[in-house]
Amino acid sequence: RISWHAMTHDDDVAEGDLHGRAMPVLDNDDVDALARAVQPILDEDDAIRAWCTRANVERFLRADRGNLAKATKRLTDTLKWRIAERPETKVCAACIDKDLRSHYMNFVGWDRKGRALVFSDIGLAVDKSPSTNAAHCTQVLELLEPNLRPFPNDQYVWVVDFHQFSVYDMNPSVASACLGLFAKCYPERLAGMIMVGAPMLFNGLYRAVCAFADPVTVKKVRFVVGPDGKGGGKAFDVVMDEFFDAETKGWLRTEMMENRRRWKDVAKRKSWMAATFAGRGSTHGWWQGVQESGSKAATGGPEPPVEGEAGHDIRGCDSFVRCDAFKNVADAVRRRGANGRLTAQLVDLAPGDEGAVPEE
Repeated sequence: RISWHAMTHDDDVAEGDLHGRAMPVLDNDDVDALARAVQPILDEDDAIRAWCTRANVERFLRADRGNLAKATKRLTDTLKWRIAERPETKVCAACIDKDLRSHYMNFVGWDRKGRALVFSDIGLAVDKSPSTNAAHCTQVLELLEPNLRPFPNDQYVWVVDFHQFSVYDMNPSVASACLGLFAKCYPERLAGMIMVGAPMLFNGLYRAVCAFADPVTVKKVRFVVGPDGKGGGKAFDVVMDEFFDAETKGWLRTEMMENRRRWKDVAKRKSWMAATFAGRGSTHGWWQGVQESGSKAATGGPEPPVEGEAGHDIRGCDSFVRCDAFKNVADAVRRRGANGRLTAQLVDLAPGDEGAVPEE
């Protein structure tokens, strides 16, 4: 078991090490040189100048292992992309306009080091498009950015549940779009990926992804047996205890087991976007009336809402939902998604009185 207190002093981290950081000590002259190289771009845009802190300059230099030329190109390209796209102002269009269940990848807590925890369930995502999945990844990472801890814990750990992985999830273009985004625009943010319950079917896709993925990213993958004993890898409890406290581990186990035991009546009606807009994450399906319901419309409309197990909140464990970081995330989502075709209708339908959209 790797001690999470340890930090490597080498130029890179060992395979399977989700705790160490490459180049913890940088040459200040190189950091200054990189900052000077992009200063003309910063002078033209207030928002970009505010984003490009010294910590971010250091992150890009670290990502290219001190190679100033490569770091200058990557940071320059990222700054131009941010100016063109303004990712800090957007939410996932598919999730607010098309289907509230389009994606299920969200910021839900912290690991033992204080790094952000991102959880996704592949089977719950109804949208399989590479471009919209990359757009949702951008949403998640932009919501994380203002809430991350200082170096060396300015990263996130991504837990991916594979329990409903199918042939419809075998498109390598989805992985390519997301991993490409991480490498180009969010380097040194991914601490590691914990893949839970991955079936044998995933092996072919994994080999294909490894062929084009950044080798550094490939090193950051751990495979873990699911909480139901399925899939390959290390024991579920051993890995969860290594990374998460008892409350967060309990949330992950409950979330995964609820999705397995109650797939048809609960899991398939979960929407993080609806839950976050409403301020309530344990009631599911109440929002179905805002979406076209197809054949259900002819038989009396959407099904009634259902409650999750023992008040389980899909937004995260209790301490996380009460913390300032989650409040920041919820406020940002409500502001940015207030005019979505679907989310604009959520406030009046939301259970309870916590659905008000805060003013800008």
